[in-house]
Amino acid sequence: MRLAKGPVWRASRAAVKRRKVQTFVIGLVVTLSAMSAVLGLGLLEASTGPFEQAFGQQNGAHAVVAFDGAKATDQQLAATAHAAGVTGSAGPFEAAQVSMQMPHMGGPLQMTVVGRSQPGPGDVDRVRLWQGRWPSAPGEIVLDQPVGQTLPAPPGQDASTITGPGLPTFTIVGYAYSVSQTADAWVVPSQMAALHPDHLEMLYRFAHAGSDAQVKADVTAATGNLPAGTLTGFQSWHTTRAEMLAKLQSLLPMLIAFGVLAVSVAVLIVLNVVSGAVVSGYRDIGIYKTIGFTPRQVVRVYVATMAVPAVVGTVVGLPIGLVVGSPLLNKAFNGLGGQQQISPLVDVACLLGVPLLVALAAYLPARRAAGMSAIAAISAGSAPKRGRGLKVQRKLAGSRLPRSVSMGLGLPFARPARSALTFAAVLLGVTTVVFANGLARTMTDTSAASDRIGAVAVDVGHDPATSVTVGPAAMEQAMRAVPGVDGVASQTGDMVGIAGMTSEVNVHYYGGDSAKMGWTMVKGHWLDGPNQIVAPARFLNRHHLAVGQTLTIESNGRTAKDVIVGEGITGGDSMFQADWSTLQQLSPGRQADSFEVHAAAGADRQALAAKLKALDPTWDVTVRDYGNPNAELEVFAAVITVVLSLVAALGVFNTVLLNTRERRRDIGMLKSVGMTPRQVVGMIVTSMGLLGLLGGIVGLPLGYGLHALIVSMIERAQGLDLAPSMVHVYSVPLLAWMFLAGVGIAVLGALVPARSAARSSISEVLRSE
Repeated sequence: MRLAKGPVWRASRAAVKRRKVQTFVIGLVVTLSAMSAVLGLGLLEASTGPFEQAFGQQNGAHAVVAFDGAKATDQQLAATAHAAGVTGSAGPFEAAQVSMQMPHMGGPLQMTVVGRSQPGPGDVDRVRLWQGRWPSAPGEIVLDQPVGQTLPAPPGQDASTITGPGLPTFTIVGYAYSVSQTADAWVVPSQMAALHPDHLEMLYRFAHAGSDAQVKADVTAATGNLPAGTLTGFQSWHTTRAEMLAKLQSLLPMLIAFGVLAVSVAVLIVLNVVSGAVVSGYRDIGIYKTIGFTPRQVVRVYVATMAVPAVVGTVVGLPIGLVVGSPLLNKAFNGLGGQQQISPLVDVACLLGVPLLVALAAYLPARRAAGMSAIAAISAGSAPKRGRGLKVQRKLAGSRLPRSVSMGLGLPFARPARSALTFAAVLLGVTTVVFANGLARTMTDTSAASDRIGAVAVDVGHDPATSVTVGPAAMEQAMRAVPGVDGVASQTGDMVGIAGMTSEVNVHYYGGDSAKMGWTMVKGHWLDGPNQIVAPARFLNRHHLAVGQTLTIESNGRTAKDVIVGEGITGGDSMFQADWSTLQQLSPGRQADSFEVHAAAGADRQALAAKLKALDPTWDVTVRDYGNPNAELEVFAAVITVVLSLVAALGVFNTVLLNTRERRRDIGMLKSVGMTPRQVVGMIVTSMGLLGLLGGIVGLPLGYGLHALIVSMIERAQGLDLAPSMVHVYSVPLLAWMFLAGVGIAVLGALVPARSAARSSISEVLRSE
């Protein structure tokens, strides 16, 4: 109550009411800064432990252990849950390794199917069911699929089935995800008898699982009382973690870069806006001192004045940042399966940190001004100190530039510290625009090349275990005669051995018009002759191979020597493409089981697919749906860029507002001697345009260099070699446009207060002085 009636409270409240525009601007800046801080800190926090967050949400298994069901009973296995060191368990579950295939989805898949009655039984591995429902009867199955990934088939539809040799046909009723990788699919327990289970699965959590050695020791201790040979193998959570993080290594550098930029812009803008507002109020500080305010009371007045927009801005900006940031983080990390939410620690840090930053930015200049004499404070608040930038302004005055331009170019030198902070904000805005634009283009081009977007219109195939009415050779000939078909590539696949390699490799054999199917080459060329191989960069880098080397392929007791003629983008580290002649050497007489169809320009893909299906309904015909695998990340980059650009523009807006307030007497004098409103606007916009131009000059190479650094980190993380066109994505017109982005940010922020200053009345300005 005493504070509400005291002079500090009355003075700060009057200052807030008197300077409504400044208070609003500071509140808006703090709002966007709090939002940026939430996004930035949320990105940095999520990037430090994305797997651990998802693992914790699902209460993941430290060990997935397989047992021989013929050597131990369910009761014996369940008793291991009470062993020393075990803190949680689930199972035993019947499990089977089976070969299954979906219609029109290529070759068969080796899958581990587990019988579970619900997604989260017990305390371990609470599987996240994110699409459809859990199986409730025989004949239903749920597939393991990362959250948000393109679905092989929508659950519940007639085409959403999967089966295998000697197995029932299952209807896909849902998609779930286990971050512990405990299964590839789940069915009801009563269905397992038809799948011929070959092992039992137990899931454990341990008190001490910090290393693989500890997990191994825990598994040994928990299963030590079982009959010999019962334990057949186990998978440690550290292995799963390493595999998951390998997939995220390309994403983390980008998120960390955006996080650092967001936090940096937020801090710089707050320091610039708040400290500038206090400096511009030096005249009022001098007046406060003349009427008896002590230095401590002066400091309290300005800290309290800034506290109002600081608290309001933080309270408004924090939930906005959470609303915007949580979905973006969830999409960015959807491959982990857990709900990626911004940590409460980030909320607390921003809720306390942003107002404290505002208070610090207000305290330092206010404390300095409070130590001045009243006359010195009033003089400092009326205009910049005499001599600041005087030499530069005199040189500009002697140039042939228009007077409004020469005077505008000299204004930033009058307040060098404020100009430096404004320049830094514009610089980071330009850097963000350049970096985000280049990264989005690289990601889009890489995905387009990897997925061969637009090249393959229709996929035609059948299960090799089933028969078709029209044979592959006749089907290929018939498809070529269909109007709208511009090319047909025959295809089949197999697992083969490579001399010198310990594990088998998946090879895709191509014949026909495969060159029309959109293959992008980093080095060399596509298949154009016998005994040739094109391998993905990941495969070559993993096995230390290069274009020009010869591989000896082994299959069915036969060998073929093929030359690596090209390095491509498409594919993983355990596969490559070979020509049809290689297949005939290894498997004479084998025919294609699928085709890729390239459509003529302007052809309707749906109509074309209907014509191909009519040739023989026993073949599966589907229109290829490419989608946009980077849509979420592109939206993410766009949101961050827009927010940071707006924050930088608001910083410029505030700088111009403070500068025009400080120089209102000078502006009035200039207008009294003939300067037109248009010239006033030109002078003020020019002053900020200079900072924007410098921001473009410095920010362009910084953004370019940051893009090159992040892309090179992505290449190393994924084992990729990107084509030059995917790395050097900046064209001259694009660079010119982004060079002017700094000027655009500066002009956008300066225009409104400049027009307001130009419309001010001469008599009103001079009378106020």
